[in-house]
Amino acid sequence: IRKESNQLENIEALFYGCTNLLNDKLEDTYFQNLNSKWKFLKNKYRLNEKRNEETLQFYKLRPDNFPTIRLSQLAVLYHTRHNIFQQSCNVKEIEKLYELFAVKASKYWDNHYNFDKESTFKKKLISKSFIDLIIINTIIPLQFAYSNYIGKDNLEEIIHLIRQIQPEKNSIIKKFNHFNVKVKTAFDSQSLLQLKKEYCDGNRCLSCNIGISLIKN
Repeated sequence: IRKESNQLENIEALFYGCTNLLNDKLEDTYFQNLNSKWKFLKNKYRLNEKRNEETLQFYKLRPDNFPTIRLSQLAVLYHTRHNIFQQSCNVKEIEKLYELFAVKASKYWDNHYNFDKESTFKKKLISKSFIDLIIINTIIPLQFAYSNYIGKDNLEEIIHLIRQIQPEKNSIIKKFNHFNVKVKTAFDSQSLLQLKKEYCDGNRCLSCNIGISLIKN
Protein backbone atom coordinates (compact mmCIF):
# COMPACT_ATOMS: atom_id res chain seq x y z
CA ILE A 1 0.00 0.00 0.00
CA ARG A 2 2.85 2.38 0.83
CA LYS A 3 4.53 1.69 -2.50
CA GLU A 4 1.33 2.43 -4.41
CA SER A 5 0.09 5.31 -2.22
CA ASN A 6 0.95 7.96 -4.82
CA GLN A 7 -1.63 6.42 -7.19
CA LEU A 8 -5.15 6.43 -5.76
CA GLU A 9 -6.57 4.02 -8.33
CA ASN A 10 -3.82 1.51 -7.56
CA ILE A 11 -4.80 1.45 -3.88
CA GLU A 12 -8.48 1.12 -4.81
CA ALA A 13 -7.59 -1.73 -7.17
CA LEU A 14 -5.73 -3.50 -4.35
CA PHE A 15 -8.60 -3.08 -1.89
CA TYR A 16 -11.37 -4.06 -4.31
CA GLY A 17 -9.35 -6.90 -5.79
CA CYS A 18 -8.37 -8.43 -2.44
CA THR A 19 -12.01 -8.28 -1.30
CA ASN A 20 -13.37 -9.95 -4.46
CA LEU A 21 -15.27 -6.89 -5.68
CA LEU A 22 -13.65 -7.02 -9.13
CA ASN A 23 -14.73 -10.54 -10.04
CA ASP A 24 -17.75 -9.56 -12.17
CA LYS A 25 -17.69 -8.84 -15.88
CA LEU A 26 -18.99 -5.28 -16.29
CA GLU A 27 -18.93 -2.75 -19.12
CA ASP A 28 -18.20 0.10 -16.71
CA THR A 29 -14.97 1.85 -17.80
CA TYR A 30 -13.82 2.65 -14.28
CA PHE A 31 -14.41 -0.94 -13.19
CA GLN A 32 -12.44 -2.28 -16.15
CA ASN A 33 -9.59 0.12 -15.42
CA LEU A 34 -9.39 -1.02 -11.78
CA ASN A 35 -9.64 -4.65 -12.85
CA SER A 36 -6.71 -4.20 -15.23
CA LYS A 37 -4.64 -2.53 -12.49
CA TRP A 38 -5.58 -5.29 -10.04
CA LYS A 39 -4.35 -8.03 -12.39
CA PHE A 40 -1.03 -6.21 -12.79
CA LEU A 41 -0.60 -5.55 -9.05
CA LYS A 42 -1.64 -9.10 -8.16
CA ASN A 43 1.21 -10.44 -10.27
CA LYS A 44 3.62 -7.72 -9.17
CA TYR A 45 3.19 -8.51 -5.47
CA ARG A 46 2.36 -12.21 -5.92
CA LEU A 47 -0.97 -11.88 -4.14
CA ASN A 48 -3.02 -15.00 -3.50
CA GLU A 49 -6.62 -14.64 -4.69
CA LYS A 50 -7.85 -17.50 -2.51
CA ARG A 51 -6.70 -15.97 0.77
CA ASN A 52 -10.02 -14.15 1.09
CA GLU A 53 -12.90 -16.18 -0.27
CA GLU A 54 -15.61 -14.48 1.78
CA THR A 55 -17.95 -12.04 0.06
CA LEU A 56 -18.40 -8.58 1.57
CA GLN A 57 -21.95 -7.93 2.71
CA PHE A 58 -24.14 -5.09 1.42
CA TYR A 59 -27.38 -6.44 2.86
CA LYS A 60 -29.08 -4.27 5.51
CA LEU A 61 -26.42 -1.56 5.19
CA ARG A 62 -27.21 2.04 4.43
CA PRO A 63 -25.78 2.99 1.02
CA ASP A 64 -23.23 5.36 2.58
CA ASN A 65 -21.85 2.37 4.52
CA PHE A 66 -21.49 0.10 1.49
CA PRO A 67 -18.06 -1.60 1.33
CA THR A 68 -17.45 0.05 -2.04
CA ILE A 69 -17.73 3.50 -0.45
CA ARG A 70 -15.81 2.71 2.75
CA LEU A 71 -12.94 1.07 0.86
CA SER A 72 -12.62 4.07 -1.44
CA GLN A 73 -12.57 6.41 1.58
CA LEU A 74 -9.85 4.26 3.13
CA ALA A 75 -7.88 4.38 -0.13
CA VAL A 76 -8.16 8.19 -0.23
CA LEU A 77 -7.00 8.32 3.40
CA TYR A 78 -3.81 6.39 2.56
CA HIS A 79 -3.34 8.43 -0.62
CA THR A 80 -3.67 11.87 1.00
CA ARG A 81 -2.42 11.31 4.56
CA HIS A 82 1.18 10.26 5.01
CA ASN A 83 2.57 8.83 8.27
CA ILE A 84 -0.99 8.13 9.42
CA PHE A 85 0.16 5.81 12.23
CA GLN A 86 2.41 8.49 13.70
CA GLN A 87 -0.29 11.13 13.39
CA SER A 88 -2.93 8.87 14.92
CA CYS A 89 -0.70 8.20 17.92
CA ASN A 90 0.54 11.74 18.48
CA VAL A 91 -2.49 13.97 17.84
CA LYS A 92 -4.22 14.97 21.09
CA GLU A 93 -6.62 17.67 19.88
CA ILE A 94 -10.01 16.41 18.74
CA GLU A 95 -10.28 18.97 15.92
CA LYS A 96 -7.00 17.79 14.39
CA LEU A 97 -8.27 14.20 14.40
CA TYR A 98 -11.43 15.38 12.62
CA GLU A 99 -9.20 17.04 10.02
CA LEU A 100 -7.06 13.91 9.68
CA PHE A 101 -10.02 11.68 8.83
CA ALA A 102 -12.06 14.23 6.88
CA VAL A 103 -11.83 12.53 3.49
CA LYS A 104 -14.33 11.58 0.80
CA ALA A 105 -14.55 8.68 -1.61
CA SER A 106 -12.98 9.18 -5.03
CA LYS A 107 -14.82 11.13 -7.73
CA TYR A 108 -16.36 8.06 -9.39
CA TRP A 109 -18.41 7.41 -6.26
CA ASP A 110 -20.01 10.87 -6.33
CA ASN A 111 -22.72 9.31 -8.49
CA HIS A 112 -22.32 5.61 -7.69
CA TYR A 113 -22.80 3.25 -4.75
CA ASN A 114 -22.05 0.13 -6.78
CA PHE A 115 -20.03 -0.43 -9.92
CA ASP A 116 -21.91 0.12 -13.17
CA LYS A 117 -25.02 1.60 -11.45
CA GLU A 118 -25.39 5.38 -11.52
CA SER A 119 -27.11 7.18 -8.66
CA THR A 120 -28.01 10.73 -7.68
CA PHE A 121 -24.96 12.96 -7.22
CA LYS A 122 -23.68 13.05 -3.64
CA LYS A 123 -20.16 13.48 -2.33
CA LYS A 124 -19.38 10.52 -0.08
CA LEU A 125 -17.77 12.27 2.88
CA ILE A 126 -16.87 10.55 6.14
CA SER A 127 -19.34 11.99 8.64
CA LYS A 128 -18.31 13.50 11.97
CA SER A 129 -20.28 10.84 13.85
CA PHE A 130 -18.43 8.08 11.97
CA ILE A 131 -15.08 9.73 12.76
CA ASP A 132 -16.14 9.75 16.42
CA LEU A 133 -16.58 5.97 16.23
CA ILE A 134 -13.15 5.61 14.61
CA ILE A 135 -11.56 7.67 17.39
CA ILE A 136 -13.37 5.79 20.18
CA ASN A 137 -12.88 2.26 18.84
CA THR A 138 -9.53 2.57 17.07
CA ILE A 139 -7.47 5.70 17.74
CA ILE A 140 -7.86 5.83 21.53
CA PRO A 141 -7.08 2.10 22.03
CA LEU A 142 -4.15 2.50 19.61
CA GLN A 143 -2.77 5.50 21.52
CA PHE A 144 -3.15 3.66 24.83
CA ALA A 145 -1.48 0.46 23.56
CA TYR A 146 1.38 2.28 21.81
CA SER A 147 2.06 4.46 24.88
CA ASN A 148 2.29 1.33 27.03
CA TYR A 149 4.61 -0.23 24.47
CA ILE A 150 7.07 2.70 24.59
CA GLY A 151 6.69 3.08 28.37
CA LYS A 152 4.86 6.41 28.32
CA ASP A 153 1.98 7.34 30.62
CA ASN A 154 -0.64 9.29 28.64
CA LEU A 155 -3.80 8.19 30.44
CA GLU A 156 -4.84 11.72 31.39
CA GLU A 157 -4.43 12.89 27.77
CA ILE A 158 -6.57 9.99 26.51
CA ILE A 159 -9.31 10.68 29.08
CA HIS A 160 -9.26 14.35 28.09
CA LEU A 161 -9.59 13.35 24.43
CA ILE A 162 -12.54 10.99 24.89
CA ARG A 163 -14.34 13.58 27.03
CA GLN A 164 -14.40 15.90 23.99
CA ILE A 165 -16.47 13.40 21.98
CA GLN A 166 -20.24 13.11 21.96
CA PRO A 167 -21.67 9.93 23.55
CA GLU A 168 -22.60 7.01 21.34
CA LYS A 169 -26.22 6.50 20.44
CA ASN A 170 -27.36 2.89 20.78
CA SER A 171 -30.02 0.79 22.50
CA ILE A 172 -27.91 0.26 25.63
CA ILE A 173 -27.29 3.96 26.22
CA LYS A 174 -30.96 4.69 25.53
CA LYS A 175 -31.94 2.30 28.33
CA PHE A 176 -29.59 4.03 30.75
CA ASN A 177 -31.10 7.37 29.69
CA HIS A 178 -34.55 5.93 30.43
CA PHE A 179 -33.41 5.44 34.04
CA ASN A 180 -32.18 9.05 34.19
CA VAL A 181 -28.48 8.16 34.02
CA LYS A 182 -26.80 11.26 32.59
CA VAL A 183 -24.52 10.59 29.64
CA LYS A 184 -22.65 13.72 28.55
CA THR A 185 -19.58 12.43 26.73
CA ALA A 186 -18.15 9.31 25.10
CA PHE A 187 -16.23 8.74 28.34
CA ASP A 188 -19.59 8.25 30.09
CA SER A 189 -21.11 6.05 27.38
CA GLN A 190 -18.00 3.84 27.17
CA SER A 191 -18.06 3.47 30.95
CA LEU A 192 -21.70 2.38 30.86
CA LEU A 193 -21.10 -0.09 28.04
CA GLN A 194 -18.27 -1.66 30.05
CA LEU A 195 -20.47 -1.68 33.17
CA LYS A 196 -23.23 -3.56 31.35
CA LYS A 197 -20.82 -6.05 29.78
CA GLU A 198 -18.92 -6.87 32.98
CA TYR A 199 -21.72 -6.68 35.53
CA CYS A 200 -25.27 -6.56 34.11
CA ASP A 201 -24.76 -9.28 31.49
CA GLY A 202 -23.17 -11.57 34.09
CA ASN A 203 -25.81 -10.88 36.77
CA ARG A 204 -23.06 -9.61 39.07
CA CYS A 205 -25.37 -7.14 40.83
CA LEU A 206 -23.84 -7.76 44.27
CA SER A 207 -20.39 -6.87 42.93
CA CYS A 208 -21.64 -3.55 41.52
CA ASN A 209 -22.21 -0.45 43.66
CA ILE A 210 -25.13 0.57 41.45
CA GLY A 211 -26.66 -2.92 41.69
CA ILE A 212 -26.33 -2.94 45.48
CA SER A 213 -27.94 0.50 45.65
CA LEU A 214 -30.91 -0.65 43.54
CA ILE A 215 -31.38 -3.81 45.63
CA LYS A 216 -31.35 -1.79 48.87
CA ASN A 217 -34.08 0.47 47.51
